[in-house]
Amino acid sequence: MAGDKWFRPKRFGYGATPDNWKGWAFMVVYIAIVVALSLILIHKGAAAWLVILAVLALTGATIPLIKAKTDGDWRWRWH
Repeated sequence: MAGDKWFRPKRFGYGATPDNWKGWAFMVVYIAIVVALSLILIHKGAAAWLVILAVLALTGATIPLIKAKTDGDWRWRWH
């Protein structure tokens, strides 16, 4: 299971893109969590900057996992 990669490097640009169903499932769950967190914070009357900060913190926490589950390195690709 350690060699199981969910993402692959993007063909153009920087970063990774889902490569199999596990990567896509991770992205769907991530988006659902971001939307739910945003709606909860907005419903509680949180300021917009707090919602943005929470989403950025969640995104920053997921990047190491995505990098670890990427089959290859993250670097800028022109072609």
